[in-house]
Amino acid sequence: MALPNKEKYEQKKIDNLLQYLRLYNDKGQPIDYEILVDGFKAVRRTSDPDMFTMFENFVTADTRSIEILLFTGSSNNNEKRIFYFGEDQKEGLSGVDVKNIVDEEVQRKLREKEYDELKGENKNLKQHIADLESEVEELEKHNARLEMKQSPLNSFLGDVGSSLVESFIKRNPKLMAAFPGGEALAGLLQSSNEETSEEPIPDSEVSFKPKVSSSASSLTEEDQAAIQFVNQLKSQFSKEEFERVLLILQTLADDKSKIDLIINHVNIKQS
Repeated sequence: MALPNKEKYEQKKIDNLLQYLRLYNDKGQPIDYEILVDGFKAVRRTSDPDMFTMFENFVTADTRSIEILLFTGSSNNNEKRIFYFGEDQKEGLSGVDVKNIVDEEVQRKLREKEYDELKGENKNLKQHIADLESEVEELEKHNARLEMKQSPLNSFLGDVGSSLVESFIKRNPKLMAAFPGGEALAGLLQSSNEETSEEPIPDSEVSFKPKVSSSASSLTEEDQAAIQFVNQLKSQFSKEEFERVLLILQTLADDKSKIDLIINHVNIKQS
């Protein structure tokens, strides 16, 4: 906001401003203006030059100043011309002018501060997003390692049953050779165990569930061997007997110290 032009009142200067407004109005480029007498709006904002002299009706012997505002286009930006009567006022600007200038400066500072704060928040949000993306990537890698470590029996016997059956298979590979598909499954489990043991899995509180294939065409070699083994195992028992076998497996899962006891009790020879 430009500082107002302040000068002593002379009728000739007022007439020149009126002539200026008439010339531009005749050229089809009217200029909005406003006239205040001691702060009172004697002529409200208009572009009609014929209303210019209306301010004279409000000028008295006590009038101190006349302010003429020439606006830029349709905006509120303006050039202010102040004509004072008598001696020049030492304070320079009227209270209203000072307040407007101060208010405008305060608003500008506030806008700058708000912009800087938003810029800082945007930077922090971008960093937070980058950190989250990095964490997600690590979790996906960890999930992939966990899935590789899962037994192919999990989808059919659950975590508990597959753990027990897998342990029995690994400890009795010769016995498994007697079952169709058993020897192949034992070899796959041994190979899977060797591969996953080469890479340590970091501790994590995040848990993942193994994926189950939705169709036979997507089954892996391990899944097919597992299905063959489980079907062969189930074929050795009736439904009631197989349910009891699973009950025994659950009991052993709750108390693993009974595994050797049962093996010794039924006189199973281990290789």
